This record gives sequence, C-alpha cells and structure tokens, in this order.
Amino acid sequence: MIQLIYKILNSSLFKASGIYTLSSIINAAIPFLLLPLLTRYLSPEEYGIVSMYALLLSITSVFTGLSVYGAINRAYFDEKINDHKEYIWNSLIILFISSSFTFLLYNLLANYISNLTGIPTSWIWTVVLVSFFQFVINCLLVIYQAKLLAFKYAKIQIGQSLFNALLTILFVIILLLGWKGRLLAQILSVLFFGIMAFFILYKHYTVKKINFYYIKHALKFGVPIIPHTIGGMLMTLTDRFIINNLLGLEKVGIYMVGLQLGMALALIADSFNKAYVPWLFEKLNQNNEDIKRKIVMFTYIYFLFMLFLSFLLFFMLKILFPYL
Repeated sequence: MIQLIYKILNSSLFKASGIYTLSSIINAAIPFLLLPLLTRYLSPEEYGIVSMYALLLSITSVFTGLSVYGAINRAYFDEKINDHKEYIWNSLIILFISSSFTFLLYNLLANYISNLTGIPTSWIWTVVLVSFFQFVINCLLVIYQAKLLAFKYAKIQIGQSLFNALLTILFVIILLLGWKGRLLAQILSVLFFGIMAFFILYKHYTVKKINFYYIKHALKFGVPIIPHTIGGMLMTLTDRFIINNLLGLEKVGIYMVGLQLGMALALIADSFNKAYVPWLFEKLNQNNEDIKRKIVMFTYIYFLFMLFLSFLLFFMLKILFPYL
C-alpha cells in the first residue's frame, strides 16, 4: 500500500493532476472572490437572470457541436485514427453545421425561451454565439489535455476567467451596467479566447480536408452522449426552472449564490478527472492485469479522500456563509 501511494505521488498522473487542480482552483476562485461584490451590485432578480443565462448556455452546449470535442480526446488513443489534425478539422465542421441549426431554432423560439427563462428576447441569440466559441476553446483544451500539456491548458483556463473577471469589474462595478454588464463580460471574454483558440487550432492542429469517416466517427461518439447529458441536466438543472416559474428570478438568484458555494468539491473532482482520463486510457490500452488491479486500488483511495473533503467542506461553509 505504501509503495503504491509513493508511486502515485511520483507519477505523471499526480503531477498533471496537481497542475489541473491548481488551475481549476484559481479558475474557480476568481468568480468566487467576485461573489461578495456581485451580490452587492446586482439585485437578487438580476443575479437570477445571470444564473438562468448560464443554465440556458449549459443546455445549448449540448447541441452546438454535439459533444464531439470529447471524441477528439478519445481519438488520440484510437489506433484507427491516422490523422488527428484532419479529425479535428472535421469536428469543427460538425460544430459549424450544428451551431447554424441551433441558431435558427433559437431565433424561431426566442419568445418562448424568454418566457421560460426570464432572459430578454434580444439576448437569446448570444447564448448560441457563446456556446460556439466555448466549444472551440474546449477543443483546444482537450488537445492540450490529451498531449499532457497541462501548463498550456492552465494558461488558457486561467486567462479566460481572469479576463472575464476584469471585464465584470469594469461593466458591473465601475460602469454600473447591472446584469447586462455581467453577461457582456462573459460574452466578450469567450469571444476573445475563442477567436484566439480558433487561430491556434487552424495554424497548428488542423488539416483542411473533409473526411466523412472522421465525421461519422466523431458523431458516433458524441451523439449517443446527448441523451445521457440531457438526463444529467434534467436532474441537476430542473430545480432552477421550477424555482423561477414558482417563485421568480429573485429566488433563483439567492438559490444560486448558495449553490455556487457548494461547488468546491465538484471542482476538485473535475480537476482530477482531466488528468485521469488520458492516463486511464493509456494504461488500459496496455491490457495488463496487474495495472488494472492497481487502478482499482487507487480508485478506492480516491473515493475515501473525496469523502473526507465532503465533511471538511460542510464545516467550512457553515463558518463562511454569514459573511456573503
């Protein structure tokens, strides 16, 4: 057991996981530190609009790109994929086509979506725009993840959040634009880093050639995930729709402040998963029974660690909540 823990601490998985965790902590700490300011400069109703916008963005992201950026990560470990740059280009083609259909659909249903979420009709189309460019950013991030380029991953992730925060301070706290300022900061930060990510992909990670086999391969990976993703959203996001329709946007805002405080544990789990997935695929491809047993043992250790953090977070939030 001690030898296993020692190997884990000195492994590339642990080092990469440490970078991802630190990056995610900084990435999450920025909006977390903004929270006391936003709760003072935004009314509960305004914070509710911001929260419903984030909710709609999560739903939209399922349909813009059809979750194929996950296929890019998997393709790096698939022996059937001979040209990864060509695969990435064809994944971007899927993004363009699916986003165009989503944009048209949202324009047709803008009034209905506005009534359901409380977001003004004139802002509905921007959700598709943000989702489109966030997909491009995610494509670059999964490439860095697959190539174990944790530092480059961290620079993009932290840079986007920091730029978003600076624009939020400018628009919300200095210019007093309210909820519009918060959404505008998010839109501009995603646009800036999305365009930058597209040029990086275009220059270094794509071959401009249509390959229907790669398109089919990416869709075969991404499309079956959609029902699973939607099901997960129904379990985790429906509460906001219910609160909005029964109690109004003001209560959504209050609810989301509390929920955001409890996301610290999910942050740590997500950071670990970013390093764990490429490492796991690499080890499983070796088809070694001894390695598989070590993976199982490591998983048990990880679950115990997360259980300990759950109790620690519970007591910390009881202390911090009165100051927010």
